[in-house]
Amino acid sequence: MIHGIVIIFLISATLFAAAHAFAVAASLYWYYWWFDVVMHFWGGILITMGLYSLATFSRFTFKPNLTVLLGVLLFVTLLWEAFEFVAGLWQPETYVTDTLQDIILGFGGGLLAYVFLRNYRIE
Repeated sequence: MIHGIVIIFLISATLFAAAHAFAVAASLYWYYWWFDVVMHFWGGILITMGLYSLATFSRFTFKPNLTVLLGVLLFVTLLWEAFEFVAGLWQPETYVTDTLQDIILGFGGGLLAYVFLRNYRIE
């Protein structure tokens, strides 16, 4: 049985991937400063939803708690920032502030989703 959170996560992740692909093709990240903000916040939400989706499968019998979520958020956001660095998607003048902003936004989206999902019943 597929839980509602899994379906919502899959739809949202698909929309996120499509929005990112379109944004790269149309250079939206370079034309609109706020587009990066939206995507990092949305990415944080997806990380939390993904963790809760993973918890719904019978082989993984756990309920995500704040400690696990913070660890996963830290790992994924740092991995993404490392990818951006290696791929050359950064500017020396704004690297530190942009990276900190991206991490804070990812955590913000993830924690907001956690506030809504922490009482989600996983069977």
